[in-house]
Amino acid sequence: MTERFSVLTAPPGGLMTKEVGVVTGELELHTDADADGDLTMRIRYAGADEWYTVDGGPFRLFDPRDHEVLHEVLVALLHRPQP
Repeated sequence: MTERFSVLTAPPGGLMTKEVGVVTGELELHTDADADGDLTMRIRYAGADEWYTVDGGPFRLFDPRDHEVLHEVLVALLHRPQP
């Protein structure tokens, strides 16, 4: 499958990771799905070297072809304006 990367601003309260807890600010989201539908979601501070695992997994797609659409949905949900 194709890896996807997007830069976004963290939602209020940040985004929980397994390694360092909550991260905030400008972040880069990386997603990837293998042929079995296992989805990898990682996040890092934009421009940083170290990636962190998004808490809440493991994640699995019913159909791995949904990966690109799911990535775009995740970015829209995490980056949407707050009321």
